[in-house]
Amino acid sequence: MAELIFILVSPARGENVGAAARAMKTMGFSRLRVVGSDAHKSEQASWVAHGSGTILEEAESFATLAEALADVDLSLATTARRRGDKRRLHTPAEAAQQVRALGNSVNTVAVVFGCEESGLSNEDLALVDLLTTIPLVNPYPSLNLGQAIMLYAYEFSQAELEREACADAGQFVALKQRSQALLDKLGVAEDEPLRRWAGDSLGTLSQRDVAMLHLLIGDIEKAITK
Repeated sequence: MAELIFILVSPARGENVGAAARAMKTMGFSRLRVVGSDAHKSEQASWVAHGSGTILEEAESFATLAEALADVDLSLATTARRRGDKRRLHTPAEAAQQVRALGNSVNTVAVVFGCEESGLSNEDLALVDLLTTIPLVNPYPSLNLGQAIMLYAYEFSQAELEREACADAGQFVALKQRSQALLDKLGVAEDEPLRRWAGDSLGTLSQRDVAMLHLLIGDIEKAITK
């Protein structure tokens, strides 16, 4: 899966940034970017980080969110409310699965968190590709920054484990070749959605799904040759 970068926009309290670094390290992530704040350089951040000091020391600082996103292939913003934005809100799990499905088509993904008091501005939200939210039964009290990052980091770590459990490369290549050959026999045009799906989505299948599709294609090939 793509490399994950956590971006904190204008964090106000070092303790929260330290908790964020600790959550990241617990789930196996290390890239942190901080926009418009030096909170990650405070003693409070170091105290709370507890063994995650390297993440704080190596954190990249930016003046604006646009600069922090300049080299990112796909960006996700966390928000508690729509504020008039009509784009779909994805849960953390849905966002992680979407990134997993993209496979090698993206190299870097950023998850953007706003400041503790006011979140992300409308201008910041307009810069990102997807909006996400944590569905809470009771929005008060809301999750703090460290808790929110832990939740997203967990979902993305699980998506990475699922990716590793996908079919091995040899079986996938063979399935892709067989599916394309079958579509040729059936006269499916190059611009048909079915052909595009076969070309782009097969890599997200599990080992079991690939095996089942091999059997299905074999049965279809037998049926059309009779």
